[in-house]
Amino acid sequence: GKLYQRYNHPRASGSNVVGVMEKDIFGIQLYSIRNEIKERGFDEMLKVVKEAGYNTVEFAGFYGYTPQQVKDLLDKHGLTGLSAHIRLDQIEENLEYIDLLGIKTVYIPWCGLEDLKNRLPELIEEIKRVKKILDGRGVTFGYHNHAQEYTDGADYVYDLITAVDGFTSELDIFWAKAGGYEPTFLMKKYGKGLSALHIKEMDVRADEKNPREFPNAIVGEGKSGCEEAIKLAKKMGVHTFILEVEGFPCDVSEYLRKSCENMKKFAQ
Repeated sequence: GKLYQRYNHPRASGSNVVGVMEKDIFGIQLYSIRNEIKERGFDEMLKVVKEAGYNTVEFAGFYGYTPQQVKDLLDKHGLTGLSAHIRLDQIEENLEYIDLLGIKTVYIPWCGLEDLKNRLPELIEEIKRVKKILDGRGVTFGYHNHAQEYTDGADYVYDLITAVDGFTSELDIFWAKAGGYEPTFLMKKYGKGLSALHIKEMDVRADEKNPREFPNAIVGEGKSGCEEAIKLAKKMGVHTFILEVEGFPCDVSEYLRKSCENMKKFAQ
C-alpha cells in the first residue's frame, strides 16, 4: 500500500517471489548462547547453529580467538559473520576482525541513559568520526536499542539515526515493547533508517516493566509481535533477522530450530 512506498528499498522491487527469498538472512546473536559456548565450545555451538537452520552469526566478542581462527571456524560450518555488536570505544581496536571476517554491519550494543540524556552531541560527533572509518571499508554502522532509549517518551534511536546520515537502527523488538512501543510503529517511523531486526520473543506472562522475569518464549509464541514485525520489514525492503535470546525455556537446539522455522515461515 501507499504507506510503505516511500520506504521501499530499490532492491525490494520485483520481490513478489513466494516464500523465503534468497536475500532473507536468518542469523543468531552469539550472546544468546554465551553459556553454551563456554560449556561446549565455539566450534560445537556453531555446528548447532548451522543445523538449526541459520546462515549467519552476529558477534558479541570473539572468545579469545584470532580473526583467522574465527574465519576458519565459520568456513568449516558454512556460516558467515554478517554483523557484530562492538562498543563505540572498541571499534577501532577490532578492525582486524571486521576486515578479515567480512563483517558487513557494526552495531553499538549499548548506551547508558545518562550519556544519551547529557552527552548526545558528543556521542553524535564520535559516531560520525567512527562512521568515516567504517564507510571507507563499505561497512554499515548502526545502533541496537534496549528500553532506556525510550524513557519518558524520548526516542534517542531516532535522534541518532536522523542526526548522522546513513546511521541505522537494528531494532530489538523485545526492548521496543519493554520501552512502551509497538515495534511496527517504530519501524515505520525509522523508515529507511532501519537495517535489521533483533527478533526476541517476550513471554506472554512477562510484565513489560520486567520483561526478563521469564525466559524468552519460542519465536511466534510470545507477545513481542514477531510475525507482524517480520512481515512489515519485508515490505520495507529489510531482510535481516537476527535471533537473540536472554534465557531459554527449553532445550537450546530445539529452541533454535523451532524459532528459525517460525522466522522463516513469517518471512514467506
